[in-house]
Amino acid sequence: MTKPLANSGLLLVTFLLMLQLLVGCAPPKVPIPTLRYPTETAKRQRNLLVLVRGLGADNAVFEKKGIIQEIRNRNLPFDVIAPDVHYGYYKSRTFEKRFKEDIIDPARQQGYEQIWLAGFSMGGLGSLLYVRSHPNDIDGILLTSPFLGWRAIQREIRRAGGVAAWQQTSDDPKDWQRLLWTWIKTHDPATVPPIWLGHGENDILAAGGPPLLATTLPPERVFTVPGNHTVSTFKKIFLRHLDTLARESQQRVKPKREQ
Repeated sequence: MTKPLANSGLLLVTFLLMLQLLVGCAPPKVPIPTLRYPTETAKRQRNLLVLVRGLGADNAVFEKKGIIQEIRNRNLPFDVIAPDVHYGYYKSRTFEKRFKEDIIDPARQQGYEQIWLAGFSMGGLGSLLYVRSHPNDIDGILLTSPFLGWRAIQREIRRAGGVAAWQQTSDDPKDWQRLLWTWIKTHDPATVPPIWLGHGENDILAAGGPPLLATTLPPERVFTVPGNHTVSTFKKIFLRHLDTLARESQQRVKPKREQ
């Protein structure tokens, strides 16, 4: 008898998140406010990990939920930053410009060798939108239950037979969902940084987006964990991503970048 109540609660959460998107949010600030987490030695590391927040919490959530400490426990050769890129940057269509000018370009000027993005929910969407525009800026992407558009376009893609068969593409920036899925469909994996994807098996908010994206990625870079679109599920996923980060940041040869 409790299952219908649980389902109703999940639907209510989804409705409230959609309502928050519709009614607006705080205006974007310039530059993007950013929390910085150097390693405990205070010595600058050679690489940088950028944690890209989701919709439901601010950028302090990573420290509050123990993510920063988990990174430090592994002694990874990464400094960590968490920019406060809330929904206002997406709504104003300034996310990519501000992210480049306020976060990525300054990091390169500071001499970081590798820059990785870890995008959570809405932050996964932002990470892909950024790499679509600036593929040479980033060395790897760790996606945690990324929000990749509403269910209507996902149904359209599935009915067409999947991402490869889907033909209703668009390069119109105002149609961000088609723009994103057009890039997912047409991008050359050899020209963009590698993408790893993890998502909850019962994710009601991200729903069909991650499984569709998974069909375009190497199977060894995709995994699921039990859980819904919750912080506890995100943390389970991200701990596995940290194992990937430790391995791949050591093995990968930094690509030559355009000047």
